[in-house]
Amino acid sequence: AVVSTQSTGIAASVLKNIARLTGEMTNKPEKAVVVMLNKHHDVWYEESDTPLVHIRFTSLEMAVSDHVGYSSAFATLFNKELDVAVDRVVVEFNSPPATHLGKCGTTVAEIRNNQE
Repeated sequence: AVVSTQSTGIAASVLKNIARLTGEMTNKPEKAVVVMLNKHHDVWYEESDTPLVHIRFTSLEMAVSDHVGYSSAFATLFNKELDVAVDRVVVEFNSPPATHLGKCGTTVAEIRNNQE
């Protein structure tokens, strides 16, 4: 799972919490979670420049039925950790098939096939 956020002033402890929460939500080990930050100071969204977190959440073969729960969990986390209003936490979901992620010179689908 990959979580990429756009916000400002995010501490390492928050990164760790994002990785932990993402691992729990997706039932993946924390070592399989990548958290990338893009810090932008100038963000204009919904006619406001108040703090915003824009999350690009990518997880292979994620169920659409889980999106609401993930969105709620991220909104709660960023509200608690960074005092960002829940209506300023935006989540963009991406769920490619395992054939669309390359790793170790092959794809995750091939790695899974070879483990069987």
